[in-house]
Amino acid sequence: MNRDRIVVGYDIGGTKIGVGLADSNGKLLGKARIENKDTRPEEILPLMAETARKLAAEANLPFGAISMFGVSAPGPADIPNGILTAPPNNKHWRNVPVKQYLIDALKLPGVFENDANCGALAEWYFGAGRNCDDFIYLTMSTGIGGGIVAGGHLIRGRGYYAGEVGHTVIELNGRQCNCGLKGCYEAYAGGRAIAQHVQALLKDRPDHPIVAFAGGKLDDVDMSAIEKAVRAGDPLALEIWDEMSLRNAQGMGILINTFNPAKLILGTLAWAVGALYLDPIRKYLPQFAWPQTLAQCELVPSELRRDIGYYAGCAAALYELKERGEL
Repeated sequence: MNRDRIVVGYDIGGTKIGVGLADSNGKLLGKARIENKDTRPEEILPLMAETARKLAAEANLPFGAISMFGVSAPGPADIPNGILTAPPNNKHWRNVPVKQYLIDALKLPGVFENDANCGALAEWYFGAGRNCDDFIYLTMSTGIGGGIVAGGHLIRGRGYYAGEVGHTVIELNGRQCNCGLKGCYEAYAGGRAIAQHVQALLKDRPDHPIVAFAGGKLDDVDMSAIEKAVRAGDPLALEIWDEMSLRNAQGMGILINTFNPAKLILGTLAWAVGALYLDPIRKYLPQFAWPQTLAQCELVPSELRRDIGYYAGCAAALYELKERGEL
């Protein structure tokens, strides 16, 4: 890669926007955070442009050295046109033409991409996916999303929906998923779905240890409280954790046999919890994947961890430059 290709990236989250500046060798040159809780786009979009210029100045670079910007965006969104349509965590952002605004403000070409895909690209350029052309990145947090790199290319799909692996149905007429389907992988292994399931199980058991680990408030039961209860040896927590691990192996086994990746790179829960999360999945995986595909696939946590947002938009821009033949 040519070191003098510089890009700026944005990761639009529910409470913050991460802004990064990077070169085409995958080195982060600067980063900044814009608070984005309950804000309006007319307040934030000018700050996004201003922050890019500030990062370039702090890196002692003329702004003209930047080749492209990238935006990592939550769904739902109009990916081809760069429009943030209805992000669930910010009621004020509706049908916002983010990409066009930044093209006009920065006088740069840009790319707008789904945040899970950007996570995959970030790991590819900066993290656990370096030098690997066949891997899948899974978000493994509130929900389960994915970004798929196969043969050195990001798989987007006809309507830009590729990678929605959390909504593979793994149990016919199973638990209701927030997406509207029943029996989705995410309904059994996504952080929010598990918390909701446990809250329902414990609605008449306010003194249960899991609730105690949530500060005594049933509505505050989350994956952290469940993890603590597992480590304390609580039988119900262990049962829930075991089911989650089995369902994770089921969902991941489908991906391993379908795409034959060299790596599955797992987000938040994998690096935050560690072996307690990964080891049971590894134990169950042989039930759901062929020995040969499983032997060729390494299960690893994200290297970028909580900082992935600073890299995500940059990686989208680098990938776009690569696809255009400009790297």
